[in-house]
Amino acid sequence: MPKTRTITEEMILKAAAEVVSEGGAEALNVRSIAQRLGCSTQPIYSVFRNMEALVRALFGEAKAQYRRHIDACIKESTGSKYECYGLGFVRFARDEKGLFRFLFLSGKGTPDPFLDDIVDDMIAIYKMPAGIARSFHADMAVFSFGLAVLVNKQSDALSEEQISEAFKREFYALYGFYFPKRKRFWEEA
Repeated sequence: MPKTRTITEEMILKAAAEVVSEGGAEALNVRSIAQRLGCSTQPIYSVFRNMEALVRALFGEAKAQYRRHIDACIKESTGSKYECYGLGFVRFARDEKGLFRFLFLSGKGTPDPFLDDIVDDMIAIYKMPAGIARSFHADMAVFSFGLAVLVNKQSDALSEEQISEAFKREFYALYGFYFPKRKRFWEEA
């Protein structure tokens, strides 16, 4: 008698991410996941009660992947933690194309799941009032989103160095806009 293969939650989420990467969020259904796994739909429904539960889990996996990209940048960086939120976001868009689209472009996702962390860090690092930190980041997020979509569609559109320099220029421009009378901390001796 042939041994049956156990289908795990991890396997299902990996297959779901691949389906989304290849066909977009609209291609995601239990049959497409089962086909990718080479099984019937029954093992999927034994792990996830319904498609809604599977989609919630996939959003959780996408958020976790996004966070791993941010944390990897923070670990390797000598620069600003705030810059790593942007670089992590763009790297996530480049490296996890389908999950990025699912999380941020499918219309099913939510705003940045780390927004409160980002704003708290801006307040601590740059001594910004909370309202200005939120507005500053909202402006920066528009720029970041443009870079992310660009590299999501064309991975080699910009090098890491070009992305990092673009972030710095935009950050410095916004800092000058929001704090025209403040000393430029990056120019201090």
